[in-house]
Amino acid sequence: MPDAVLELRDVLYAYPRSAWQLGPLALDVRGACMTGLIGPNGSGKSTLLALCARQLHARGSVRVFGRPAAAYAPREWARCVAYLPQSVAAQFDFTVEETIAFGRYPHTAVMGFLGPRDRAVIARCMEQTELTALRARRLSELSGGERQRVHLAAVLAQEPRLLLLDEPATALDIHHQIALYHILRECIAAGITVLLATHDLSLAAHFCDELVLLAHGAVVQQGKPADVITEELIQHVYGAHVRVATLPGSPAPVIVPA
Repeated sequence: MPDAVLELRDVLYAYPRSAWQLGPLALDVRGACMTGLIGPNGSGKSTLLALCARQLHARGSVRVFGRPAAAYAPREWARCVAYLPQSVAAQFDFTVEETIAFGRYPHTAVMGFLGPRDRAVIARCMEQTELTALRARRLSELSGGERQRVHLAAVLAQEPRLLLLDEPATALDIHHQIALYHILRECIAAGITVLLATHDLSLAAHFCDELVLLAHGAVVQQGKPADVITEELIQHVYGAHVRVATLPGSPAPVIVPA
């Protein structure tokens, strides 16, 4: 795919002392679009994201913006790629604003001092994620959904070219789930590429440009949401009896129980 910013070829990963493995698989992620990874529990979504984020090392080739992922120096990688896993361990009880400020590390000088532009980016990311009023609160004083928004704001503050997000909306209420996807669409409009894992098929179908359906560590189908979310494929992969419909004025498929 000529406009792919993320290219995986013959990628294979096996966990120690486990018969399960991811791949071998090939995958292209187009630039300046949102691609959703969907599939049942244990299908390989989180493993695939961790491989793309250099958190795991696999056989095969992973290229980011035309270069091998391993060829990037750490600081250069952090300016290029941001990764938000399912859970982030908070080792220190920083404030909301301090936590988001860590996202500016790749762009600061050697001593790590924040300049006017850094502070402007932090303020913008707090406003985007509706955290401005909580800027002085400590992480221990926040709900799970609020902490999730803080970590999202921190990766947005990195100003990466590629965002890798593992179920970023899981702890969020419906208002903030929809707000999250609107933020990600703004990222797409700014030329950023988004690859995210999600279990919400209807929201993924509505907001994502492409979907990748995984099962048992393999890619079952990749394409536009209407080509991936079909009654036959959902039944085959999830073992769930559903109806797939569309709402007036929207081509995105909607999934309801049969």
